[in-house]
Amino acid sequence: MKNNSLIWGFILLLLGGLMLANAMGIRLPNGNSLTSLFWPLTLIFFGMWALVSVFWKREAETESASIALENADATKIKIHHGAGELKIHSGANPNELLHGTFIGGMEHSAERSGNKLNVTLRSAKNFFDFPFFASHVEYNWDVALNQNIPTSLRFNIGANKSVIALRDMNLIDLKVKAGASDIDLILPERGRFRTDFDLGAASLTLTIPENVSARIHASLGAADLSIDKNRFPKVNGVYQSPDYETATNAVDVHINAGAASIKIK
Repeated sequence: MKNNSLIWGFILLLLGGLMLANAMGIRLPNGNSLTSLFWPLTLIFFGMWALVSVFWKREAETESASIALENADATKIKIHHGAGELKIHSGANPNELLHGTFIGGMEHSAERSGNKLNVTLRSAKNFFDFPFFASHVEYNWDVALNQNIPTSLRFNIGANKSVIALRDMNLIDLKVKAGASDIDLILPERGRFRTDFDLGAASLTLTIPENVSARIHASLGAADLSIDKNRFPKVNGVYQSPDYETATNAVDVHINAGAASIKIK
């Protein structure tokens, strides 16, 4: 964020200085106004900065954050994460919805809807998060969630490595949208819930605990699917545990994937 202030401060000082010189009647030797130099000088500055940024690795911000539960009865958590590593697991304190360490920075919003707390986490953006600036910032997050409150989870993740351990969670439902990601995900051991995966060129290892039955729908393009057919035999195009309909703990899995590699065990 300091870099943002530096750049915009430079631009405002440059523009203000040129406008002041113009107001004072100062001209270039060719008679043009000094303000005509604004865009050439700005483009030269950005070009120099882009070249320097290729060789300069900025120190990533590290912050710790906690979001209070505020006596909510249920929650929906949306997590948007870019390049880097994402670790999600249980372990928040009883009065917290979550806490974590966020290398690279994090922005969040939280709002109440009745007794439900809706929270969104996203990678902190800065001026250099554009393709032509090589900022080299990775967002490495380690987030602990409250395992007792009923939770809907939404993940929108980019080119990262994600380890998502939900074994102890009280999950209502789960949706994962991922691009070129490497995802290792362990589902909860309790309850009946639904999971949806929308995958691009991702690698997904999905672990379904032994005491959890499953019904698995897969709509695949050029995806490679490896599945434990002893636990989940295929019947009428659907992989399903024999006791899925009556099981106390069960998950309904829906996978839509392109050029993905998927392993379900």
